[in-house]
Amino acid sequence: MNMHHAHEPHHDGDATLGSHGMLVVGGDVLYLSHLPMFMAPHNFQVILEVGVDDAVGSVLRSHQHVVPGEPYDTFIPEDFPMSELDPHGSGPRRTSMTGRFFCGHFERKGGKHPPLAERAVVTVQSVVHFHELDVQAQHADDNQLSYLCFGRGGQLHLAHHITAAPDFDQVLTVRAVPGTATDLRGDLLPDDEATLEKFFAERFASAEPVNTGGRTDNPDHRVVPPDSVRGVFFATAPPSGSHGFTVELEATREVYMETGELAKPKQSQG
Repeated sequence: MNMHHAHEPHHDGDATLGSHGMLVVGGDVLYLSHLPMFMAPHNFQVILEVGVDDAVGSVLRSHQHVVPGEPYDTFIPEDFPMSELDPHGSGPRRTSMTGRFFCGHFERKGGKHPPLAERAVVTVQSVVHFHELDVQAQHADDNQLSYLCFGRGGQLHLAHHITAAPDFDQVLTVRAVPGTATDLRGDLLPDDEATLEKFFAERFASAEPVNTGGRTDNPDHRVVPPDSVRGVFFATAPPSGSHGFTVELEATREVYMETGELAKPKQSQG
């Protein structure tokens, strides 16, 4: 729909150059979550807040999901180096991408349907999370389940914190249950509900780590609707300023779940 060209910095010889497919998350505030694998150049967990033009945005918000088993949208941009999204990188910074939006997964059933939008320009408004995955790391059986919490405008999302193979990629929409926020000792926070509502609507422009009260880090123990779990935000200060807090998080929708692509390290692709 939008035919403008994306910003394309010079990237000869960059080892992170590749086809980097992404999951579409959100609505009024739109995010892209990279679909990673434990192989170069795809070994990155990256979440972006992005913008699209009005026509593309209208299609993404209003179209019917017609792909069985794939109740989500994906975006496949033209090849680019993932390093250009690294907020701490020393090279050129990517500010936009051009690609196609699909209903469903672009490499699976969704790819058999016409794109929702072609040559769509996506502007990178902020890098919500960026982490390179260690392709040699092995998943410990006693790891605790943890997520990355992000979202603005009154909608919160959890992305499973990917660490080592075998692992899983999961994105959820959740809500913070009013009246359940406490400090790490278990005492109710002194902040009033209006203050906390504003806090949860605005605080998570960047992803913040959250633990889930002792669940083991494997797909069988993941958070799924209608689960309600005690989220422990050990690195996030609430408005009252205490060091960390907890709140009941209610899962309202599982947007995406994938195990196969992260089951084990694979040989690198060129």
